[in-house]
Amino acid sequence: GSIHYEYRLWLTSMPSTKFPVAILQNGIKMIMEAPKGLKANVLRSFCSAPISDPEFFDAVSQPKEWKKLLYGLCFFHAV
Repeated sequence: GSIHYEYRLWLTSMPSTKFPVAILQNGIKMIMEAPKGLKANVLRSFCSAPISDPEFFDAVSQPKEWKKLLYGLCFFHAV
C-alpha cells in the first residue's frame, strides 16, 4: 500500500532509547515551551482548540459542572 500525500502524523514523545531514531531523523521537529507561571499555563489551555471554540465550550447539558471540570483539568495540566 501507499501513504496518501496529505497524510500527517503529529507525535509527542519523551526522550527514550526505545524510540526509533529514523522517525526523528526523517521528521520535522517542533518544540513548544510551556509558558512561565501557573496563570499563563491555564490561560494557554483555555485559548487552545477545542476549548476556545464557543460551539465546543457551550455544547453541554450541564454548563456549571462542565466549567468546573474543565477548569480542574486545565489547572491539573498546568501544574
